Amino acid sequence: GMAEIAGFDLSLNPRRRETLEMIVGDLYPQGGDLSQASFWTGLRPTTPDGTPIVGATPLRNLFLNTGHGTLGWTMACGSGRLLADLIARKRPQISAAGLDISRYGNPQENAQHVNPAPAHQ
Repeated sequence: GMAEIAGFDLSLNPRRRETLEMIVGDLYPQGGDLSQASFWTGLRPTTPDGTPIVGATPLRNLFLNTGHGTLGWTMACGSGRLLADLIARKRPQISAAGLDISRYGNPQENAQHVNPAPAHQ
């Protein structure tokens, strides 16, 4: 797949599809009928500093595991393990240092600077 910083645009670029088909066809010539492949787009949320937010929030029973960007699959098992330990109130097997939302300061102070995305209809 490919990634680009493009806001909330979920449209498929035909040139990207052509590039993927060419690469897959070259690497796996007997891999299947590429004309039958389905293509999709998705968003990869990331944080301003590029490090995901994993942990508790000031709101009781609200935990976050977001902002992994292009490293979602790479960090999935570790983030899931960490979050499971935190929710279960166990000593985490993985360090949570630098991953919680507090690194952005007081959420009440920062809330006034946030422009929320429009809700999906």
